[in-house]
Amino acid sequence: MKNTLETVKGLIGGVTAVLVSALGLLVVAQAVFGEAASINVISNLQNILNGFVGEGASLAGVITLLLVVALLQKGVDSK
Repeated sequence: MKNTLETVKGLIGGVTAVLVSALGLLVVAQAVFGEAASINVISNLQNILNGFVGEGASLAGVITLLLVVALLQKGVDSK
């Protein structure tokens, strides 16, 4: 059972690392290509963050943002 949990934890950590890396690559691609990029990653990220801390945000949104950042930071630190 412990081995299975460690395998699943490693798999989730690996997928998270790949997705965070892909997000960074997409942000750089949009910064380089601007409007020619097929998706607007930076605007999408701004919309997500506005949901946490923008107009009409609540304390729960700020706490959620802090938890998401802490989880992502934990995943980066463990590598």
